[in-house]
Amino acid sequence: MIFLAILLFFGMSFSQEIITLDYKKVYELALKNNKELQRLRHQIIALEIDYQLAQKYYLPIVYAGASLLYDLDKKDTKLDANLTVVSTLYEFQRTKSRIELSKIRRDTAQLMLRQLHIDLQLRIIRLFAEAQLYRKLTEVKREEMAIAYVRFDRARERKELGLATDHEVLRLESVYREKRSELFYAQHMYNHTLLQIKELAGIPYEAIIQVEDLPTREVDRLIKPFPELLKEALEENTSLRIKDLEVKSYEEDIKSAKQVISPRLNLRISTDKSGLELSTPIYDASRQYKVDYLASLKRSAQSEREGIEASLRLMFFSAPYEWEYLRAKLTEAIAKDRFAEENLTLRRSEYELELAFDLGYAMAEKSEAERQLMEARYKLILLWAKLLSLAGREPFEVLE
Repeated sequence: MIFLAILLFFGMSFSQEIITLDYKKVYELALKNNKELQRLRHQIIALEIDYQLAQKYYLPIVYAGASLLYDLDKKDTKLDANLTVVSTLYEFQRTKSRIELSKIRRDTAQLMLRQLHIDLQLRIIRLFAEAQLYRKLTEVKREEMAIAYVRFDRARERKELGLATDHEVLRLESVYREKRSELFYAQHMYNHTLLQIKELAGIPYEAIIQVEDLPTREVDRLIKPFPELLKEALEENTSLRIKDLEVKSYEEDIKSAKQVISPRLNLRISTDKSGLELSTPIYDASRQYKVDYLASLKRSAQSEREGIEASLRLMFFSAPYEWEYLRAKLTEAIAKDRFAEENLTLRRSEYELELAFDLGYAMAEKSEAERQLMEARYKLILLWAKLLSLAGREPFEVLE
């Protein structure tokens, strides 16, 4: 007995701490630990440096040179050495385009980072909803499995008394095994969802976590009229804005490619000679090929932008119908939950041993009705979260 007490004490001492998380805490951890976010932040720093460098195109470059020449007539060797500083003062059209293109790359990366924040919020809402639904499904399947097992066990007892056939026993066993596998599936999906949350937040897989329920609110009412959200999406949607920047970058490239005569002014200071150098290309046989190539890429980007805009319009024009359908499913789930509650109350009031199965079924039906109600609410939350994200807004707004 003392030995068991010691084992219990040590087990409690070294038991793993349970980490309780809400959706805001997971988002906070993801902002710190998410590898894709870290990669984009470093990329933005690099592009910001590149933008600063493009603005300081005049920074000088120092060249050192040496030559060793042998004079056949004088039969001697001559060594020449020089140090040269070259600074590009300006290159017509191309300097401006280089600066603008660098700025576009930086702004694009910043938009991608902003979109990643939005995508993280949307994914967190989805994962929390799935975790709670699978947890509830586990409860439902456990109750259904318990009922199926009792029926199977009773059938085996009745068979031993000669009151049931092998057919009935095997049929009830197959039902029990089915419910058992469904329970294992629900548990697997619940644990898999928790692993995804750990991965997103940068928490070790070995840690034990517990996720809190998402806050509930009246999601069956309009958060914002759909036409207004569509207008926001056409102005603020990240994918559209990135495509606009891509088209703009091709326009700058085309300007630069078209500019054959592009005078370049250099300041050269050398140990042997110094002064200003002015040079310009006067003919480039590949110019038209470059222009046509960039123009095709520009048209491709414009077509992609039109496709994104068409998809957005389709989503927002179909959203009211989906919203009405999900509201109807929510009303249906509420009615089913009320009936299941009333049915459970009735079965409890008339409980007798021979009606135990009826009570068990009523409990399982009540749990399933609660799960369906939860699912209906979450689908409405996810619909609004998705629409907000498409409009360039934070999906967490739907929870606040």
